[in-house]
Amino acid sequence: MRKRLGDILQDQGLLTDQQLALALEEQRRTGDRLGSILVRLNLVTPGQAADALSEHLNIERVDLARRYLSPEIVDMIPGTIILSRHILPIEIHEGALYLAMADPLDINVIDDLQRLTGKIIKPFVATEGEIEDAYQRTRNIGHSAQELISRYEDDEEDEEQPEVEYLGDAPGVRLANLIFEQAITQKASDIHFEPHDYGMRVRYRIDGLLRDIMEIPRHLRGDVNSRIKIMGGLDITERRKPQDGRIQMTLSGVEVDMRLSSLPTVHGEKIVARLLHKSTSLLELEDFGFSPKNLAKIEQMLRQNQGLILVTGPTGSGKSTTLYAFLHRLNSPQKNIVTVEDPVEYRLEGVNQVQVNTKVGLTFANGLRTVLRQDPDVIMVGEIRDEETGEIAVRSALTGHLVLSTLHTNSAVATISRLMNMGIEPYILSSTIIGIVAQRLLRTICSECKEPVELTDPLMIRYIKSLGMEPPSTVHRGKGCPLCNNSGYRGRTAVSEVLVFNKEMRRAVEAGLGEAELMEIALRTGITTLARDAVAKLTEGITTPDEIIRTVYSVDVEEDA
Repeated sequence: MRKRLGDILQDQGLLTDQQLALALEEQRRTGDRLGSILVRLNLVTPGQAADALSEHLNIERVDLARRYLSPEIVDMIPGTIILSRHILPIEIHEGALYLAMADPLDINVIDDLQRLTGKIIKPFVATEGEIEDAYQRTRNIGHSAQELISRYEDDEEDEEQPEVEYLGDAPGVRLANLIFEQAITQKASDIHFEPHDYGMRVRYRIDGLLRDIMEIPRHLRGDVNSRIKIMGGLDITERRKPQDGRIQMTLSGVEVDMRLSSLPTVHGEKIVARLLHKSTSLLELEDFGFSPKNLAKIEQMLRQNQGLILVTGPTGSGKSTTLYAFLHRLNSPQKNIVTVEDPVEYRLEGVNQVQVNTKVGLTFANGLRTVLRQDPDVIMVGEIRDEETGEIAVRSALTGHLVLSTLHTNSAVATISRLMNMGIEPYILSSTIIGIVAQRLLRTICSECKEPVELTDPLMIRYIKSLGMEPPSTVHRGKGCPLCNNSGYRGRTAVSEVLVFNKEMRRAVEAGLGEAELMEIALRTGITTLARDAVAKLTEGITTPDEIIRTVYSVDVEEDA
């Protein structure tokens, strides 16, 4: 005898007698299916209801996130039917159409689809959300854009049309909107529009690397550029000199601030849009990937009431995000926190954020001077770009404020030399710096397609040995799956070296010692270098040898070994 859905959920400890009685009463009143009622009343999750329904009906549960879905198969059924009836074609096997269904007992839709496709329908169980997510995944930008472009192929001309103000339902408007929406969906940080002889290439920067997305035909290139420039407040008639602009919009429920930069090239204007997700929730420090040892050092630094904390690394290494996490940790009603930034990437509740505006004379240095008259407890300077800003930041730390900032240097000890080269006296640095965090971002292996492999790369083995570490025999990689767009990677994690100033380091800085001597002291007092932190993540199966070579590998280390 087949067990009832409610009994299955009770056996799994997901429902009490009272909750089941409440759901059954609602079912008698509305006539809806029990699984839908349980989800609507928040008594079980959609996934739990689907698992129980699969067992109840003896119909296989399908994991759409791990399956490759062919757009050609999905296109057998109109999208309106897919979304309204919560169904999705999966594959054709031995003449049968495998169909994911939120309600596999919907005989009417099964009969309709058998007539529409001429195939026997074999149902599988999935949730409404899983079906919608999988469907949207098959609607990749290349597929959607090609549909749009094909509608306007009759308008194609040999010469690109001059840029004019395209509004409404023009192809450039729709194509630009599609590119922006897909960038949000794929969590891109930048969009590159790159002209060439035959059109324009569109690339997204995802997890730190650029990916080709689509090609825009030459006859639509001007339309797309015009749309973007209008949105960003740029002069569409000016194509000979660089311009900067800004777009604020909401896409797919996400509030986004885009910074535009146009650059004349021999083939036309190249436009780059930097996406700043203002509504993105800030990560806690524990979520950044800092090792327990480094996290403890950072928390020790943030407990100080005055001094200078620096985060360093190249562009795109996550410095600003780390600073925001520091501010999030420090934020409290008892503190007056003021920032001077360019740009303001995230809006922080309870923090006074100042946007640099060089056109009206509001530079980092001028803004910082004014902030000092605002009775601050904590000051965050987006970046120390010049000697003047560095001098003011250091003296602010010297006079009783906690100052946070970033600097473009390759390592923690190199930061000290950089500040000295800016003209800041060693004795001032030695008495103000609390600590320095140098970091990089490594792509992490996709958890859905992760697999162990033998470490055979001689370069990686030699590099690990040069660090005084034992190479692991087995590492991991991602095979590639729909969730990671077949890249094998999903998300990024920080690797860092944290230098906390102790008495020995302060004396060495005050004496003006060079980088080599400072590094010897740092190693002696227990610093974990970027390279060693990265190799630890390799051993733990978090990242790959290729990522380490791409981000932290240095020939200097091997030469010194």
